[in-house]
Amino acid sequence: MAHSSSPRSTQRGAALFESLAAFFVLAVASLTAAQLQGELRLHADLARQRSEAVRLGARELESLRAWSSLEAASGVTAYAHIVDAESEIDAEADPHANTDFRIVRGIDDAAFAGAKAASVAVEWADRGGVAQRIVLDSVIGRSDPLWTGALAVGAGLGVPRGSLGRSPYVPVTARSLGGGRSALKTTTSGGSAIVFDDRSGEIVSRCTGIAATTATRDLSSSDLAACSAGRWQLLAGTVRFSAAVPPLAGDAQDVPPALTISLVLVGGSHAAEPECSSEAMKTVRWSAGGNLRIEAVPLDAEPASLGLGSWQDTGDRHAAYRCIVTPRADGRWSGRSTLVPSGWTIGSGSGDHRVCRYAADGDGSGAIDANIEHPSDYVDVTGPLLAQNFLVVRGDQSCPVAAGGDSLTAGIGTVPHQP
Repeated sequence: MAHSSSPRSTQRGAALFESLAAFFVLAVASLTAAQLQGELRLHADLARQRSEAVRLGARELESLRAWSSLEAASGVTAYAHIVDAESEIDAEADPHANTDFRIVRGIDDAAFAGAKAASVAVEWADRGGVAQRIVLDSVIGRSDPLWTGALAVGAGLGVPRGSLGRSPYVPVTARSLGGGRSALKTTTSGGSAIVFDDRSGEIVSRCTGIAATTATRDLSSSDLAACSAGRWQLLAGTVRFSAAVPPLAGDAQDVPPALTISLVLVGGSHAAEPECSSEAMKTVRWSAGGNLRIEAVPLDAEPASLGLGSWQDTGDRHAAYRCIVTPRADGRWSGRSTLVPSGWTIGSGSGDHRVCRYAADGDGSGAIDANIEHPSDYVDVTGPLLAQNFLVVRGDQSCPVAAGGDSLTAGIGTVPHQP
């Protein structure tokens, strides 16, 4: 006799099949979700690692630009120190890292004229053990750091501007008086000051009768009552000393002995002789309002002179000089400046000193002939001249040239001046 399945048995079989199918779908979905979560976690982790790698690479490139001297010197980071290198970042030592990073720095000195091509590769292994790598490229120019003090850029026929919107020929330490004028004491403890036209940088007034205790930063219009108007031009710079053998142009910080500056004018009639002054200085730094301040102060100055409880002496020593020049009727002057020693001698012996000029062929003419380049003799100067700096070395030493042996490059180089 034939048998047939009851409706209840059929329903039970269908329910079991549906349950198995549902479990299968749920298992596949759970597995897929777990895989997706793992992938998301891997990609999120990789994105974090890439971001950290970019940060490390950018930091490495910025560190390459933080050099302060073209030539290798003790205690300073130099352009010459930019070479191939490798370093490791341990994840346990860096709170930002969750893996170990390897930084490989490649430097090509011949890729560009007057610059180095820098390539920084950051390598690491991701969560899956796959090797990852990013590369950042840049170019580091061989530009003398001393030019970073020039705060103005000429544009077309516009007038260049420096600090506080003034002509770059107005010394940055000059006190702004308002009305397009700024004032500067010729020496820290002296009783005279010069007033600049902020637009041209020319000296338009000379004042006397100022208290010796009044600093340039405290000058006001009331201090400048005894003044005479006119037109004068400023010649200024520093004198550095080095007893090192051989001397380095970028590392000269010896205490300067007594000296004066002589400026002899030629080529026409001048209403008055130049008036030159010099002062031994040191460089100090301190923090004010979260900002780092660096300033040159007299060699014997104390922190109280700036209203400070303390400062950090950088160890830098130099002499600062200024010459106030009365030009000819045509507004020009020509002449030669020299150092006049006091208690020391200029000559070629080991006990003598040799005077060198910091100079650079800024216009690429192949010679140091433009007045701003600090030539041996100035010819037809029409405006202020700043950063006309000297280096004094032992008499039996040669004047140090710029890196690469070319004294006419834009590096920190010198040429003989006296004897």
